[in-house]
Amino acid sequence: MQNNFLNPDQVFRQIDIKEDMTVADLGCGSGFMTIKASQIVGDDGKVWAVDVQKRALSEINSNVKLHGLRNVETIWANIEKVGSLKIDENSVDITLLIQVLHQSKLRKNIFEEAIRITKKNGKIVIVEWRKENISMGTSMDLRIDKNELLKEAEARGLKLIKDLEVGNHHYGYLMQKK
Repeated sequence: MQNNFLNPDQVFRQIDIKEDMTVADLGCGSGFMTIKASQIVGDDGKVWAVDVQKRALSEINSNVKLHGLRNVETIWANIEKVGSLKIDENSVDITLLIQVLHQSKLRKNIFEEAIRITKKNGKIVIVEWRKENISMGTSMDLRIDKNELLKEAEARGLKLIKDLEVGNHHYGYLMQKK
């Protein structure tokens, strides 16, 4: 049976994340994906945790210290602003867009930044709330139709590798930068 809530282990088992990789968690929030990614990529890997909320980044920094992790770097930036990330072009193996696209009217810019930092043939992971009426999660009027979001991603040159199984209330895509 699938978990009702988003489970980082379930996501990461499906995307072939490995030691020594570089991961960017855009719109990382409290960092539940960041911390797990950091543990998987190990000391020779790198995880960028990017958010516009300083409080969220402070919480991540505390959790990084608590877990003794040395491979996480937090970046205070607005992912809706093209060029705002202090991450080199084509330097990230896997970019995470987890429950972030529904929060923005500037999805085009978020995609552009994700694509800019992701290596050629690198992966972009998208997870969003299903557009169905349930008592938890974001408002129905903010949720993005699964097929609409896939078309947006493909229109920006991303190739669908596979649909992800991410629980009962979310959908996910593993995309590849061409």
